[in-house]
Amino acid sequence: MLTKTDLPVRAEPVRLRRDMTLEDAYRRIGLNCLRQIRANAAGAQHKSVESLHQMRVGLRRLRAALDLFGNLVALPEPMRAGLDALAQQLGATRDWDVLATSTLAGFDAAAEQIASLQVAAQERSQRSHAALSAALETPVHMQLLTEVEDWFEQRRWREQPDFDAGALQQKATRAAVPLLAHAQRRLRKRVKGLEDGKAPVEGEAAHARHRVRIAAKKARYAAEFFHSILPGRKMKRYIGSLSGLQDRLGELNDLAVAEGLLAQLAEHPGRNAVSREQIMFARGFAAARSAACVKALHKPLKALVKLRPVRG
Repeated sequence: MLTKTDLPVRAEPVRLRRDMTLEDAYRRIGLNCLRQIRANAAGAQHKSVESLHQMRVGLRRLRAALDLFGNLVALPEPMRAGLDALAQQLGATRDWDVLATSTLAGFDAAAEQIASLQVAAQERSQRSHAALSAALETPVHMQLLTEVEDWFEQRRWREQPDFDAGALQQKATRAAVPLLAHAQRRLRKRVKGLEDGKAPVEGEAAHARHRVRIAAKKARYAAEFFHSILPGRKMKRYIGSLSGLQDRLGELNDLAVAEGLLAQLAEHPGRNAVSREQIMFARGFAAARSAACVKALHKPLKALVKLRPVRG
């Protein structure tokens, strides 16, 4: 049974001050993300689907922050590798959750045809949660988060031989502008590649959309990190547009991931009888849904690339 400490915790807004240096902002952003990760660890360990999701969101935000500041200060490689490995573990379990509780459940018209397929996916989800729970109980994960927390808390980057103190001592209000502009330029470049039809093969197109989704996610998190010191209607609209695009691209990504998971179920159905016909039916349903989502992407993508969160 979940306790109060196991309840899912969403991200708190990052509160920056306009007189802060970029170094102070980096530290506060990192610690904010870590609080969300830690707050959801117990729930994820106790197999809460939503706590796992929020822990993963916190980790995605942290990794986005590390990428955003990557040209100025770099987290030591062992810690970065540890965060990447944790992200893979959380992501693998989350994928089965989404298939079982969202993707297949959304095929309302096909409920009778895929009932046993849903049961098989739920079984895989439960097994994956059990494996993740055992992994999170090991000291290595808590040690990793403690080391990363210490990196931010004690400003350990100052101990690096190539540390450039001047770059991080800029005012955050000024230094944030080129950081956000860079994130938006990367997003525009990836959207342009997708819209120009440089990925005509469906597998390549799905990969290109995935890259756009990642860029949109990072641009959104970057804007949210600095929203308190770069307020305004334009920023709010920009974040809202990115959030909406993430939802659309996220559904497409879920459908693409479902393809691989359904193939796994076809090969290893577990204790539940899953027929080849059910797998083919679900894959066909997913393909049709994906095609409709792709068709609806053009206008929001075109509108988004014209937006500017700040001048830069």
